[in-house]
Amino acid sequence: MTSNNNDQRLLDRILEDKRSRLAPNQKLDSFFNYFSASIALQELDLDVDELRDGIVDGAHDCGIDGIWVLVDDRYVSADIDRHTTLRAKKIELVILQAKTSAGYQETAFEKLHFHLPILLDMDRNVAELAQSTNAKLLERTGRFLHVLEALASSFPDVSIRVVYATRSAEQPHPNVQAKGNRLKWELEKVSSGTKCEIEYLGARELREMSGRGVVVVSELTFVDTPMSTSLGEGYVCLSRLDEYYRFITSPNFALRLELFESNVRDYAGRTAVNTAIGTTLRSSYRDDFWWFNNGVTIVAEEVRIAGKKIVMKDPQIVNGLQTSHEVYNYFQESGQDHDRSILVRILVPPTSGRSRDSIIRATNSQTELPPGALRATEQIQKDLEESLQRDGYYYERRANYYKNLGFPLDQVVSMSRLAREFTAFVLGEPHAALSSSDDDLLDDSHYYKVFSTDHDLDLYRLVLDIHFRIGEFLATYAEDNPLLGDTAENWRYHLAYLASFTLTRLRRPNERDLMNINLEHLSDALLEEMTKLLDKEYKASLRGSRTEGIDRIARNPIFTNKIRQAAVSTRRFNIVR
Repeated sequence: MTSNNNDQRLLDRILEDKRSRLAPNQKLDSFFNYFSASIALQELDLDVDELRDGIVDGAHDCGIDGIWVLVDDRYVSADIDRHTTLRAKKIELVILQAKTSAGYQETAFEKLHFHLPILLDMDRNVAELAQSTNAKLLERTGRFLHVLEALASSFPDVSIRVVYATRSAEQPHPNVQAKGNRLKWELEKVSSGTKCEIEYLGARELREMSGRGVVVVSELTFVDTPMSTSLGEGYVCLSRLDEYYRFITSPNFALRLELFESNVRDYAGRTAVNTAIGTTLRSSYRDDFWWFNNGVTIVAEEVRIAGKKIVMKDPQIVNGLQTSHEVYNYFQESGQDHDRSILVRILVPPTSGRSRDSIIRATNSQTELPPGALRATEQIQKDLEESLQRDGYYYERRANYYKNLGFPLDQVVSMSRLAREFTAFVLGEPHAALSSSDDDLLDDSHYYKVFSTDHDLDLYRLVLDIHFRIGEFLATYAEDNPLLGDTAENWRYHLAYLASFTLTRLRRPNERDLMNINLEHLSDALLEEMTKLLDKEYKASLRGSRTEGIDRIARNPIFTNKIRQAAVSTRRFNIVR
């Protein structure tokens, strides 16, 4: 047996093992999309929601299985304006073609070569494309064009990475590579200076990269013997700037986003403070850097001194994100340390976690953070994590914690996901669940409507159960009945909203009414009736306004009111007026 065949067999074992643990109800083709995306984008530390958000596989996908837009290594979500208000250094578009076939095929590149130049043309006809392109793909390519235009004055570096992932045990045939090169040359015409890279991930590459895992032990070289504290465990030391740069970067010189937890996506860019930090790095060669900077604070599970290095288990930089980014940018631009140092505090809080949360909150209170970034320490969040875990859900009050531990994807629940599903089912605003950004959902004005000790904790479990049940139904239903828009995204939240009527038989159910729901009553037959009603209302709205696609209709509060009236008027639902 050749090593190539071994690679393929070992990859199949890895795939089956991960699918059985992470997504046992998902078909291999669908799971391979997620698996390939998580491998191809692992250096960017995207969470489960972000990885899934970019998967566009389905009917009318133009041969594209996934597409992600990143600005300065931060994923561009539906809240595009958040990424276009500041200057940017780079824009990256990642396109995924993932096939479980045992070889690379020329047709994969032929499809991309035909469709991508049209999809990435700023003068594209959206209405015409909507007839043959699924809504999710059209919106995601639109995100790229939007940031490309909005950030043009920043003169960012623009790159496109096309990842072709298969179970192939062999390298791509020269004919396939030739087609890939033609696609590369075509995509480099998207804008002047655009660089394109074609990446082939076969059985060997996927197997090796999947084994890298999450780095949990890191080393930092210090200048002189660290000063330790007498109370508790902690160290204060100086580290040369170039050594700190090595600590915060991966072997391929990418910023290690896993060191910064959720606030990594909130590097403030060219603010006055960050400009001052950058100026100090570039000009004050005769004065040590740490004289002018407060340094960074790191918390770790365990620390030990080994020679001239501090070895840390699960380090997290809880304060100093802006400084770290500026140090990273400085060395990326060929900066030198000139024997200058940065001040580093390393703390090992008690294992209870309470001190760790207090440190994170206190050391970040001076920095502007997005709504929700510091919610993890609130009692309601801790209660939810404990309560939902008893019901088989793993609630990530800290981003990516359970994802990195390898828990099933459908059972890993982010704060924003729970907020969206609660907004649709309990608050009765499916349009807001679809259209609101994470910032809006976790801003005080909305956050306290969702996360409150006034709500029964079992209500949150019901919300997740309802959405999980609807997701299972839609996956099966769509196999024989293609959904308008070719994505379940515009259906799940509205079906959950309809379920609040059909299961309570009440037009405006309150929390007590919802808590009396018997989930067994949400049968396939009832879900099919609700889906057909929603399909009918979507088609009626499309006929009434041809300028609007299904995405805009689903996000309009008028449509929410329309389907409520339709459900109430449907006799077989027996909804009390």
